[in-house]
Amino acid sequence: MTVKGKENLPKNGPYVLAPNHIHNIDPFPLSAAINKPITFLMAEDQNPLKWYEGWAPRSYGVLMINRKKIQPSTIKAMHKQIKKKEIICIFPEGTALGSGLKKGKNGVAFFASRHEIPIIPVAIRGTEKVLPSLKKLKRAKITIEFGRPLFTKKENLKNLGELTKNVMTNIKEMLPKSYH
Repeated sequence: MTVKGKENLPKNGPYVLAPNHIHNIDPFPLSAAINKPITFLMAEDQNPLKWYEGWAPRSYGVLMINRKKIQPSTIKAMHKQIKKKEIICIFPEGTALGSGLKKGKNGVAFFASRHEIPIIPVAIRGTEKVLPSLKKLKRAKITIEFGRPLFTKKENLKNLGELTKNVMTNIKEMLPKSYH
């Protein structure tokens, strides 16, 4: 695995990691690249996970969110993690389904702006090749690239869409065209 831009990570949390999402295994190499605890926000309202896909996130302390019916307790739990100076990871695309970079949702912008903490755009490449490579007993080439921090203020809450667009643009600039 290749890791680039690690110097862009703040020394301590809280901050929000905002990576593109191409495969359900994306959190694992991202965690390995940082080598610090990360609280992931994961949609529970998508297609049901197979048992072997669901046990790891739940045992790792992932916060589950039903995006169709967001519970105040989920938002409070995220705020609590941020106040504890945790590193938060929210995939702005909201899904690994489909191909190419998808339109970002406003969760990253909301939590970062509400707490005035930086957003670190992250480009993940190669995780879609891990399972096919394993079947051939080969190792896939994975790259994790951390972009420069985007600093937020409470004023960003007035225009979450613009901040989200900026996050997605930063991610796109780090990815090869084949991932757009």
